[in-house]
This record gives sequence, C-alpha cells and structure tokens, in this order.
Amino acid sequence: MKKGINITLICIMVTIFCSTTHFNAEPTSDNDIELLLIPYKKILANLSNEYGIEMYVPEENKELFFNSIQDMTPQVFEKRLRQQYKEAKIYINQSTGESDVFYPQPIPNANQDILAIPLR
Repeated sequence: MKKGINITLICIMVTIFCSTTHFNAEPTSDNDIELLLIPYKKILANLSNEYGIEMYVPEENKELFFNSIQDMTPQVFEKRLRQQYKEAKIYINQSTGESDVFYPQPIPNANQDILAIPLR
C-alpha cells in the first residue's frame, strides 16, 4: 500500500513539474536581439571613437540589422565596416578634396548634387 502511494505521489509531482516548465519558442524577442547585438554595438562604438564619426543602429532598424549580420562573426563585421568606411572616404575625397567633411556630398557618378541629411 505504501509503495502504491509513493508511486502515485511521484507521478503527480512529475506531472506538475513538467506542466509548469515550458520552452520559449520565440528566439528573436527584443531582449534576445539586444543581447546578441552587444559585441556589434561595441565594435560600432570603438570605430566611432577611432574615426571621429557616429556609427549606431537605430532602434527601429535593430531587427533588420540583426538579420543582416547574424551569420557574421564580430571580427568579420569589423573588417567589413572598416573596408566600407575606407571606400566611402575615397568617394568623399574625390568629390570635395576634404577628408573630414561628410555633409553635403555628391553621389559618385551623379549628374547633380544630392545633399545627405543626418537621420537624427
């Protein structure tokens, strides 16, 4: 009789524990994305300080940015960002002859100047 009660209690406890724990099936919640972006945001901050410009991810584009870099390691991301900055600087130097001025700038191979406006 005692054995039957113990087995019944164990079964009830296992059932209760299994029903109260569950797996969160949504892997891309805002908190998850925020945590996964930390190394990339550190790279953006370091490059911003190094180059003297502001590099950041707007809040509304956080998920889009994450989807575009999720297959990239932080090292590859930094290398690509440095390369893109150097290419952009070449176009700026060609268009104005100055290296520290970013606004307004013409688009390369364009017939007219299109002013670049900071998105703040």
